[in-house]
Amino acid sequence: MKNLPSLLPTTLLALALIAPAAFAQRPQLEPAAADKPWPQVAFKEVFDGVSIPTFGHTRQESGDIFTDMRGAGDGSGRIFLTERLGKILIMKDGKLLPEPFLDITPQATDQEHGLLSLAFPPGFKTKGYFYTYRTEYRIGDVLLERYKVDPKNPNHALADSAEVILRVEHRQFPNHNGGQLQFGPDGMLYFGIGDGGAAYDPNLNGQNLGVFLAKIIRVDVEGKPDTGKPYHVPSDNPFVKTPGALGEIWAFGVRNPWRFSFDYTTGEMYIGNVGQDLWEQIYFAPKGSKGGENYGWSIYEGTHNDSPGLHRGQKKPTSADITFPVAEFGHSGPQRFTSITGGYVYRGKEYPDWQGIYFFSDWGNAHLYAMRRNADGVWETHRVDNHNVPSERIISFGTDDDGNLYVLSFDDGKIYKLIAQPAAK
Repeated sequence: MKNLPSLLPTTLLALALIAPAAFAQRPQLEPAAADKPWPQVAFKEVFDGVSIPTFGHTRQESGDIFTDMRGAGDGSGRIFLTERLGKILIMKDGKLLPEPFLDITPQATDQEHGLLSLAFPPGFKTKGYFYTYRTEYRIGDVLLERYKVDPKNPNHALADSAEVILRVEHRQFPNHNGGQLQFGPDGMLYFGIGDGGAAYDPNLNGQNLGVFLAKIIRVDVEGKPDTGKPYHVPSDNPFVKTPGALGEIWAFGVRNPWRFSFDYTTGEMYIGNVGQDLWEQIYFAPKGSKGGENYGWSIYEGTHNDSPGLHRGQKKPTSADITFPVAEFGHSGPQRFTSITGGYVYRGKEYPDWQGIYFFSDWGNAHLYAMRRNADGVWETHRVDNHNVPSERIISFGTDDDGNLYVLSFDDGKIYKLIAQPAAK
C-alpha cells in the first residue's frame, strides 16, 4: 500500500477524516485554509524535578520520572504530580510542598511499570478520596485503586487506605500497560489498558471481548456498586448484553493507548494509540458516542492491514466494523514518529486562538503538534514548536484547573508550560 508522505517541519498538514464505509480512502495531506493561522508555541519551565531526591539519589540516577499531572478541581490551585516509582507530589503556587501527598514506593521494576495516572472524582473536595492507576510491584498486574485523604490534612493521603477497585492480570510481558485514568463528562471513570505486551499482540487480546486487555474501560465508581464488585457496570455500556463479553468494555482494539483525554466543552474523546512498527494513531470519538468502537488492533495498525505480523488467522472484520484513526503518522521520513504521546484540547483562557486545538507529541521525535478540523470537517495537523522543544522526549502532558497545558520531560524531569511564542523583536 502507498504510504503517507512524511511530516515536514513547519509545514501545514491535513489528514482527512477516514469514513469506515470508505476504507479504501487513505488520509490525504492537503493545505489548510490560509486564514486560520496555527499557534506558535514556546515552552516555559515551571518546575525542575531533577534535584528531587529519590531513595537517596537524584531523579536521573534513580530512573524516576513524572508520569501524570492534574488539578483536583477543588478550587485549591494545587497541581498533583505522579512519579513512576510511587509518589504523588503537590505543587502550589509554583513550589513543591515539602512532603508527598502519597508515598507507596517502590512501584517500578521496568520502564513501563509504575504509578502511571490519577483521577479525582467530581466533588473531590467533599468526598475526600481519589483514584490511581498503577502496575503491581514485581508482578505486573494493572491495579485501579481508591485512596482516602487524611481528614486532618488535605495535603496528605493515607497510604494504608488503598482499596482495589479492579485488578487486571498482566504478568506475561512488562510492556503495553496503558495507564490513563479520566472521568468522562458523564461522570463515569474511563481507563485504557494495553494489549498485554510483546509485539503484534501474541495472545490476540485486541479483538477478544472476553478480556480487559487492549480495551477502553468504562465503570461507575461513584454510584451503588454491583453485587460482588466495588463498582457498577453501567447498563448503557455497549457489551453488557453480549454473550461472553465483559460488560465493562467501552471500546476495543487498541494496542497501547498512551494517553487519552476528553474535551469537556464538547464531550469529545481523543485517544493517542501507540503503533507497532509502522504507524502511530489518533482516534476520535464524537459527543454522543454509544461506545462499542473497534479500533482494529491486531488486525489493523491504523488503517493498514498489510504487515506480516497482523491478523494471523483472525477473522477479518469488514471496513464498516472498524473505526479508523482520524490521523496517523509513519515511522519513516525525517520526523520519524515512533511512539505517540496523546495530549489535550486546549480550553484555557490565556490564548483564545488556541481554543479547541488538540496538542500532542511523540516519544521519539519530541516535537509538539496540533490538530483541528477545518470548516469542511477535514482534520489538519501541524508542527507548532518552532524547533524549540527543550526536551528530547515528552513522556506525558499535564493540565491544571485553569485549562493550561504542560509537557512532562522524560529526560530531565522538568515540566514546561505551553505558552505563545514571543513576537520577534
